[in-house]
Amino acid sequence: MIVAPQKPHTAMANFSPPLFQLAFAKTATGKQAIETKHIPLSLVDRRVLLLVDGVKTGEELAMFCVGKDVSSILQSLLDQELIEIVATAAPPATTSGVPDTAPDTLSALPEPGDLGLPPASQRSAKEMEMARNFMINTVNTVFQPNTRLSLLEAIQGCNTATELRQVYLQWEDTLSTSRIGLKRLPEFKKKLFTVL
Repeated sequence: MIVAPQKPHTAMANFSPPLFQLAFAKTATGKQAIETKHIPLSLVDRRVLLLVDGVKTGEELAMFCVGKDVSSILQSLLDQELIEIVATAAPPATTSGVPDTAPDTLSALPEPGDLGLPPASQRSAKEMEMARNFMINTVNTVFQPNTRLSLLEAIQGCNTATELRQVYLQWEDTLSTSRIGLKRLPEFKKKLFTVL
């Protein structure tokens, strides 16, 4: 009885890290799923599918799914044959052993959902603070104050506009779970994008 539940957990733990090191591309079915929406996908699954470009690894895709299990999402998309594995990530070539290209890699990634925002580096500290406060306030407005603690902590823990943009999808997904939040989301996004 005790061994049975541990088997899938162990298998998942052993299987997850390779997914982080792999790059994925959309299959023809995956491209069609985006265009026609004939395959029902959750908001997060659809976003990951949109971000898959044949270059980004599972680890890079995870940055756009803060708080979500990207391995499960990728495995689900693989099982549905919407994406396919195309390559393993090359180890970063650095002399210090620390990937000094990490910030450039992050800034080179498309904005969540191709929002068309200016580069994060162009946002001032004041704008970043305004965006962070706006995200926290909207969550506390739509839901009971301080009831979405993991999201609020993730937003509060952001120190740069780049980090804040990585939490954006989780913020949008959370607001989408509320009828009021979903209704006001276009208004919230319009205001947020002026400073995000």
